[in-house]
Order: sequence, then structure tokens, then C-alpha cells
Amino acid sequence: MFLIIFNSYAQQNVVQQINLANPPAVAFSALRFLASDELMGRGNTRSEIHIAARYISEEFRSVGVKEFKDAPDFFQAFDIKMVKPGKTGTLNIRDKTYKMGDDIIQIGGENMNVDAPIVFAGFGSKEELEKLDIKGKIVVTRMGSNDSTGLMESFGLMRKKRKMIQERGGIALIEKFRPVGYPWEAVKQFFVNERPQTDKNNFGTFLINEDLPAVIQNLSGSVSINITDDEVKTNPAKNVLGWVEGTDAKLKNQFIVLSAHYDHLGVAKKPKMEEGKPDSIYNGARDNAIGTTAVIDAARYFVQHPAKRSILFIAYTAEEIGEIGSRYFSENPVVPLKQLVYNLNIDNANYNDTSIVTVVGLGRTSSDDDIKKACSAYHLTAMPDPAPEQNLFDRSDNVNLADKGIPSPTFSLGIKKFDAEINKRYHQLSDEVGNFNLNYGMKYINSFILAAKYIADNPIQPMWDKGDKYEPAWKDLYGK
Repeated sequence: MFLIIFNSYAQQNVVQQINLANPPAVAFSALRFLASDELMGRGNTRSEIHIAARYISEEFRSVGVKEFKDAPDFFQAFDIKMVKPGKTGTLNIRDKTYKMGDDIIQIGGENMNVDAPIVFAGFGSKEELEKLDIKGKIVVTRMGSNDSTGLMESFGLMRKKRKMIQERGGIALIEKFRPVGYPWEAVKQFFVNERPQTDKNNFGTFLINEDLPAVIQNLSGSVSINITDDEVKTNPAKNVLGWVEGTDAKLKNQFIVLSAHYDHLGVAKKPKMEEGKPDSIYNGARDNAIGTTAVIDAARYFVQHPAKRSILFIAYTAEEIGEIGSRYFSENPVVPLKQLVYNLNIDNANYNDTSIVTVVGLGRTSSDDDIKKACSAYHLTAMPDPAPEQNLFDRSDNVNLADKGIPSPTFSLGIKKFDAEINKRYHQLSDEVGNFNLNYGMKYINSFILAAKYIADNPIQPMWDKGDKYEPAWKDLYGK
């Protein structure tokens, strides 16, 4: 009975501390600024994205967050290469020519002119690739990992296939397109636009709308890929990050990462009527100004009330164009990855249930109880991913630290199911502060902070549940 009363009092005390650290007028100031028309939708190729980055860095500075030596001024700066695919590229096999942007789509790489042997590698799994000599060859695979793999998961797998092929000396990847909810024309239309180039070695990656494995069987000799008119430019980019030192002599050497992306979609090519007024700015209040605001508010709280573990705060850039900021951080961490023991990421689409918080990854790590308890303190219920078939876990910034083995769920606004209400705001011009339920938003932010507090103070290091697909990476990273 004493323990129950003591724990209840302790929770009430922490809740009061969080409430006092972030009264609504203060808590929502970042939301109102980041989602304002003046920031023009925080598009990654617009100059206003740097105003957003400067604002976040000054918020960190003003509340007392510490800088990292390798991120002066709270900025982790890097460049993003942007490529606009050309229209005259070709893939030539025997006497047949496939035209880029018509029969074949360029997904990665830039201008290239190669003649090389071609080899079929099934679905491009590690086991299939290891059976083949692919050095110096163009590798053809089927899309996904099996015939039922969804489109978004297939694109995530494409990145992993590309990396494995590069490591084994292959020079390009061509995947046979398989329509899974999206026809060829829709996918083709998307990829003719300017896109980021994330490969350091200009590794060509393509989708083809023909059964190429059947075409190349028994093929000998070389085939050629010729691309000469890609337009390439470089844009500067910044992750914004800082930290608060923990209070426990041992646990302070471990970090809990609190992250959210601050970029959004920018400005529409053409304005349209939206809720009775012409609009062209994707303000992104839900996606993801509220998430960035929660990270700033968490920083304000933890500076005043440090946890036992240290806290690393990150506002990522370039999530909307391929989780580029989080991938850069995962490959260039400011502290050794094995010191990062947990990532509570925030990303959002919209909400259709203000009594819940959707945790994409609930049921996959040892921190479920801490998250549920924190949500309950604000009269919210933590619920798991309502649409696992959409593979949401691997479609946000959390996936890049998860790939390294770090337990990394995403804390999202309440989604009971994906319906018209979600799509009404998700990536729409109407995603604005004026139609956001701020009472719910306040509980959402505070429960995020409290969850981080419980996880940071828990003496047991967070881990993946036994059998999770990321568990082997966790064991490798931490030597378990």
C-alpha cells in the first residue's frame, strides 16, 4: 500500500513538473511558428527550411541544451544532391531498346554510360546474391521479397538490395515492377520529378515494366545503360541536435534519443480552394510541426529536470524526401551508436481518435509499460499500429536507428483506422494549426515527455522483444 501511494505521488509530481515547464502558450509557440505561412511549408529545396533550422537551434540554446563538439551551433550540416532524371536515357539488351521515363524508371544514380554482363538474382536476398558472381555486373531482381510484398516495403528493400550489390561489386540494380495498389503510370509519374541522390558512388537503380528475368535468361555478352542528360545540383541541409546530461553516474553514459523531422512539402505548384479560401502552402502542423514542438518542449523540461540517462534531442531534415537526415545521422552519429539505447521518434499524419496515442512499434520493445503508464497519466490510451500491412514502422525516421539495432518506435497522434478523416489532412493544404485540437495536442506532447522520462529513468536497458527482426542487430550493437 505504501509503494502504491508513493508511486502515485511521484507520478503526480512529475506530471506537475511537466505542466509547469510547458504551459500552453509556451508549449505551442514552436508549433505556431513552424506551421506559419511565413515558413512556406518548410520544403527541403526552399530557403525557409534554414529559417526553421535556425529557429529550432535558438530554442535549444535559449532553454539551456548543450551543443555537441561535432555539431557546432546545434547544426549537423551536410549536402543533399538532387537529380532531375533525363529523358533520353536507354537500356539496350540485344536488339531491344528500353527508354528511360517510359519503359524503365531511374530510381537512383545519375549520368552513366556502362556496358556490362547482366545476371538474374531472384528477389535479391542475401542468400540469392551470395550464390552468384555479380562483380562488375548489372543485377536484375524481382521487386520486394516475395510476391505479396507491399509497394512501400519493396522500396525499403530496394535500398538494402542496392547496398548488398554494391558491397559485392555489382554496378547497377534493375527491379521488375509489380503493381501493388499503384499502377505503373502512377509510379512513373512520381519518379520523373527531381529526387535526392543518396548513393555516394552513383549506383544506378531502376524499375522496369517488363518481365526482364524472362528476357535475359540464356543471355550472354553485355548490355548497355546510357544516361547523359540528368540535371544535378546540391542543396545544403541541417539536422538540429543537442543534449542534456543525465544525473546517474553510470546511466548518464547512455542516451535516450528524442527525434522528429521538421521539414514538410513546401508550396503547391498551383493554388486551390481549401476550406473556403485559396491556398498553396503545405503548413504541416500535424506533419510534423507538432512533433518538432514536442522535442523542443521535452528539451525545456529535461534541462530543468534531468533524467538518470542523458537525452539527445534531434530535429531531422529531409524526411519527406526519403528519411535522408536520419540516415545521415545514423551513419555519422555524434556519439557512438552503442551509447544510444533507445529512440522515441515522433511523426504524424493526422488523428481520428483523441482518446488514444498510436505507437508504431508498440508490442515490439521492452518499454511498452513505460509508454502506457505515461499516456494513462494524461487519460490517453497507448495503442499499436492500426495498419501493420502498410509497414509504417519502416517508413519514418525511426527506421534508420532501428536498422542499427536501437529500439525505435514512433509516437503518433491517435489513429483508430486509416479513413477519410486521416486523408483529409495528411499531406494536404488544410493541415494547419487553426483546425488542430490543441487540448488534445497538449496531452499528446506531455505524455511523450513523460514516456521519455520513464524510459530514461528505467534501470533496465531497453531491448527488442525476442524474435523481432531487429533483435539480431541489437545483439550485435550492444554485444549481448
